[in-house]
Amino acid sequence: MSGFDVDTALIRRMGNMSDMLNRIGLDPIAASRSLDGAVLGSAVRLCETCPAGDVCHDWLLRAAKTLYQAPPFCPNADRFAQLLAHQATAPTATAV
Repeated sequence: MSGFDVDTALIRRMGNMSDMLNRIGLDPIAASRSLDGAVLGSAVRLCETCPAGDVCHDWLLRAAKTLYQAPPFCPNADRFAQLLAHQATAPTATAV
């Protein structure tokens, strides 16, 4: 056994989350800075232990490339909606 064990299920779930954020149009950098990062941090922790990782992965394989919201089975759907609402109302930075 090596000193570094890879949790492939965790890697897949984090890939699912990244894909979901991209598809719903949520900027992960902006989300990490909004609301003190607490909502995104909570979403990451929930995704890390989500029992629907395989369902999510299979769903993402078939889903549209652009989504307006996370699917109902996603335990982070409300968090993502909160972050999207905050992103939509947050002032944008302008170049000087």
